[in-house]
Amino acid sequence: MKKITLLLVVIAFSFGCKKDDTSISSSSLIGEWSWISTCMLGGTDCKTPASTHTSNNIIFTSDSLYYNYQNDTLRLSSIFHTYESGSEDGIIKYDYDSGNADRFSLTHDTLTLANVYGFITWVSQYKNIKH
Repeated sequence: MKKITLLLVVIAFSFGCKKDDTSISSSSLIGEWSWISTCMLGGTDCKTPASTHTSNNIIFTSDSLYYNYQNDTLRLSSIFHTYESGSEDGIIKYDYDSGNADRFSLTHDTLTLANVYGFITWVSQYKNIKH
């Protein structure tokens, strides 16, 4: 009887457990992206490579590595993964091994990242330059 009860408990936990985050293929992010602009949500306070005299490229690799270069100097490297947020239906995010997460969307060859810092949201756009 104990074996049957234990088996039923294991089966119940197996079907009752659900991951909070559903893995999504990160293949659409793979490649090198060149910074176009960053603006506060609503299109105000915009920065561009011309206005800041900087270039910024990000690279997502097929082995889940993320690199951020500013003026051809590596500023950040990290592991990343993509997921659909359970709390925000339909929002696809990627995060770094540091725990920071950004929303992203893709339209043709343009990557849009939304970074939320407190009450301010910055929206950055990047152009795909290498798959």
